Amino acid sequence: MKAYVLAAGYATRMYPLTRDVPKALLEVSGEPILTHIMRRVREIEGIDEVVVVTNARFFAQFEAWREAQEPWAPIIVLNDGSTANDHRLGAIGDLRFALERVPLDGQAALVLASDNLVDADLTEAARVFRERARTTLIVRRVEHDGGPSPYNEVTLGPDGRVIGFREKPADPATGLSAIAVYFFPPEDLSRLDEYLAAGNPDAPGHFVAWLVSRAECFAAPLRGDWYDIGSLESLAEARAQYGNDA
Repeated sequence: MKAYVLAAGYATRMYPLTRDVPKALLEVSGEPILTHIMRRVREIEGIDEVVVVTNARFFAQFEAWREAQEPWAPIIVLNDGSTANDHRLGAIGDLRFALERVPLDGQAALVLASDNLVDADLTEAARVFRERARTTLIVRRVEHDGGPSPYNEVTLGPDGRVIGFREKPADPATGLSAIAVYFFPPEDLSRLDEYLAAGNPDAPGHFVAWLVSRAECFAAPLRGDWYDIGSLESLAEARAQYGNDA
């Protein structure tokens, strides 16, 4: 299995903090967010290569991060060529870019957003994926105040199959949402070009919503903590939880 980490965004909502430092390399408890993520990825049996896709502005910083890592698996950093937020490829565009340069060659893929600080065991979701051999999402319960959801909505059948997925719905009902950590069989990712011909190239959830209506997908529960680092406030929350208020 290969792991693909999507880290080519510009995090403009967190300026000026992320003007010169990519969000994935901001530190929480003395380590970059991406290092925390890799610690959890390393626990998954069978990960034999990690691909990090970033942009031209931050490529050198990710290369320096790569060189500082313990070599438990080969890590490849890709530069998608974009230099500004207005010219970014989008998360799904970047995933296709990465797959073109580092093909799966029949292997499965773990796809992660680099701003998901996951302090949770991912091995159970990997087990569900291997048993089902179908796209597997990691889901958790969320609180809603009656307004639109800032995340997504997942509806499950009795067997754990995903029977509905809506990205940022105006009227969330199920209380379940998926984090941006996905296990894909190669045949599902082979449909990226089909999706991108008419779909949104940005948020991964749009592709998952499209896929759920065309292929069997399953869910596994989140066992542990997770922080969506999308704002200065969420970063501060994660730092406080990890004992680092800096």
